[in-house]
Amino acid sequence: MKLTLTLFTALPVALLIGLPAAESASADELPLSFIKNHCWECHDETTKEGGFRADLLGKNLGNAASRKAWSRVLARVQSGEMPPPEETERPAESAVIASLEALKAAFHEETQARHVEAGRVRVRRLNRLEYENTVRDLLGIDTSLRDLLPEDDLRDGFSNQTAALSISPVHIQQYMAAADRALEAASVRQSRPETKTHRFAFNHEVEKPWSAYPHNRLQCNLHGEDLHFFLDTHIEVPVALRQFEAVTREAPGRYRIRIMTESRDTTDGEDLIYSVWVAAGGKRKELIGHFDALHRKESVIELTRSFDRGETIIIAPYRMAKVRIDAGYSVYAPDKAEKIPKGWHFLNNPNPPIATVGPAIVVKPVEITGPLIETWPPSGHQLLYGDVAELVPAAEIAKTARVPDSILRPVRAYRPLTDPLTVRLPADKTEEAMREALTQFISRAFRRPATAEEVELYRAMARDRLAKGECLEVALNAAHRAVLCSPEFLFLVEKGPKLNSHELAARLSYFLWRTTPDDGLRKLADKGELTKPAVLRQETARMIASPRFSVFVRDFLSQWLNLREIDATTPDRDLFPEYFENIHDGRQDVLLHDSLVGETRAFFGDLVERDLGVTTLVSAPHAYLNQRLAEHYDLPPVAGAGLRRVDLPADCVRGGLLTQASILKVTANGANTSPVLRGVWLLERIVGTPAPPPPPNAGSIEPDTRGSTTIREQLAKHQSVKTCAGCHQKIDPPGFVLEAFDPIGRYRDYYRTTETGQKIEIKDARAFFGGNYGHVKYLKGATVDTKSRLPGGVEIADVRAYKAALAARPELLARSLARKLVTFATGVSVEVGDELVVDTILEKSQASDFGLRTLIHEVVQSELFIRK
Repeated sequence: MKLTLTLFTALPVALLIGLPAAESASADELPLSFIKNHCWECHDETTKEGGFRADLLGKNLGNAASRKAWSRVLARVQSGEMPPPEETERPAESAVIASLEALKAAFHEETQARHVEAGRVRVRRLNRLEYENTVRDLLGIDTSLRDLLPEDDLRDGFSNQTAALSISPVHIQQYMAAADRALEAASVRQSRPETKTHRFAFNHEVEKPWSAYPHNRLQCNLHGEDLHFFLDTHIEVPVALRQFEAVTREAPGRYRIRIMTESRDTTDGEDLIYSVWVAAGGKRKELIGHFDALHRKESVIELTRSFDRGETIIIAPYRMAKVRIDAGYSVYAPDKAEKIPKGWHFLNNPNPPIATVGPAIVVKPVEITGPLIETWPPSGHQLLYGDVAELVPAAEIAKTARVPDSILRPVRAYRPLTDPLTVRLPADKTEEAMREALTQFISRAFRRPATAEEVELYRAMARDRLAKGECLEVALNAAHRAVLCSPEFLFLVEKGPKLNSHELAARLSYFLWRTTPDDGLRKLADKGELTKPAVLRQETARMIASPRFSVFVRDFLSQWLNLREIDATTPDRDLFPEYFENIHDGRQDVLLHDSLVGETRAFFGDLVERDLGVTTLVSAPHAYLNQRLAEHYDLPPVAGAGLRRVDLPADCVRGGLLTQASILKVTANGANTSPVLRGVWLLERIVGTPAPPPPPNAGSIEPDTRGSTTIREQLAKHQSVKTCAGCHQKIDPPGFVLEAFDPIGRYRDYYRTTETGQKIEIKDARAFFGGNYGHVKYLKGATVDTKSRLPGGVEIADVRAYKAALAARPELLARSLARKLVTFATGVSVEVGDELVVDTILEKSQASDFGLRTLIHEVVQSELFIRK
């Protein structure tokens, strides 16, 4: 800990807290005449519309109050809100453009003056995701580290913001614990495990705990080696493959799994769906995915992933109770009622066994190969200890050096390892080998070539441990731990003002792959090639085309669209029974829940891949659907569990982000929707014209689950208050059109209520409760009213009209997205002084209709990206 704190204090204080701002440049070219001619009438000392006085605008942008006021002017004029669209004597478009350019130039000059020494991007700490990804790729391990680190703070919705990523003694302590866990995971303790191919049949003796369970025995039949799922297994006794659990307990690592299935006897020959999970202790731990069992056709899926000690897989059918009931069968009997012998009971079964019939998923024996090993010792072990290090028995090393119990008597998953190993260097090459190993490790960890002084500093730590009688592994890991806790590893340090090749490689890699640069980027950085625009563009294209780009899609959408909150709320079971597989025990429909975010990720990834224009974000003629999501949206049927691009019917309300269920869920709570929350979200995240925060005395709107008042009636009170009306004129219109969608993303004509409302007719009131159909518990409330008026006076009837209005302003959408991309790429929010550079990004992207891939390329090529 002392060493780590010393290394942190060695980092210049100015890098951690930011240098003081340079004295602001003079802003004599501010468009004061434009303001006087077109704004004073509504914003003078008498009128003060919106509480803003244009006559008090100062000339010095270095003054905080003046800068804030002029920023407001720029935002409102640039978005087209001011001068008001309904104004009869509007200024000429050329005058507006000239004034905006003058104001942006003044802001740019002032911003450049402030950033002349420190740059706009201060030193930035890796957030939890970046840290875990970096250590994983550095050491070649699949070990969870995020759970050891404190939660990251947010700034403008992003968790990688420089201003929010503070550091504390708690961080340092936890970084040391994380480093120890990572080093242990990367260090070899046993001989190379043999890669084997196993064939696990479900009738094996060790699988009896689930197959002999009474609930499972009836509807999960064994036919020789095959497993026939006629129904879901008991929630507490799933089909956890215990034979595989015994394998991973002895040899954890990466395994390739082949699962062969087919479906039989479905009503119309349709395919069925099943899920595969990582499991531990007989319980589901992580969903791997949902897959199709094809009717009367054997199909194979192949999965490759890492398994910790004692982990295995669970295979589970999806909604088989509903499938069985829909086909006319019972969930308590093996056949239809008329074919059941008298006296037969589903638990006691006094008569000879009755073959279960009806729709079924057949699972053949599972083939598993592993652990899959590319090199031995693994790449992470070689990086830590060098190519010439030998693996020898720890007991042998203990004869001449001090070996801790963690190496001499290691325990994994409560089981001691036999014949543990540790490392040894050739006696005649120890010093040279240590230097080479540390040089390679430090260079990879610091994302740039290590200096001789750095190597000597960390080598001295290792030598000191050796001199005290510690074994080589302990001595080297003391240096490794210090490297992994040093500022050069934990922070992205950019000395600027223009980034060098290694700094660019790091910024590009953390932007597009959320991790440390790979071999290709490092080689180009070592040659100094990345500073060439053509090479930078080429590498950007390579990284976007890589499967690893999916990490960008996942994390960017999680932060930009707030999809990280998809699990923050659970829908009300009485109001929204459609979201549950089993209402009685509260089990959510996992395929539906997983598909919500999957749709948004697939949709955005497709837009980038095809470089579609930014208007497609809000108004697309297609959607990514699977069987469950199409059913959820009341769209024509789509077969299978996999998401695919589907053309939408003409005049469909779906299409684009605004009507995707993931967005509609994270902008609502589990029972109610709020036009304010959805309107604020849309203005901030998509349109890029956020409303100012509400005044302290604005009050709140309490949801009314009884249905006695509508949200529109409650908001009318806010709009009648002068101090609230200006903001609500912007917020409420998009919020009202999205009222057509409930908290789980389904289209609705009326609100569902629990107390005050009309009883639903029987024909419209069936809900599946998990083992049976029943009458819904919600009532029909007030009719949803989506009509609204945009600030310019344009009437819109529904979400279609609002999407069309947004799509008519592609530059507005592109500017908002470009700002978000720059923020995510650099860790600093775009400010008014950066708008000229954003203009350049948009100008270079316009020919592609602001294509999403083009926007990413131009962000990377921009001055905001290549400079500190």
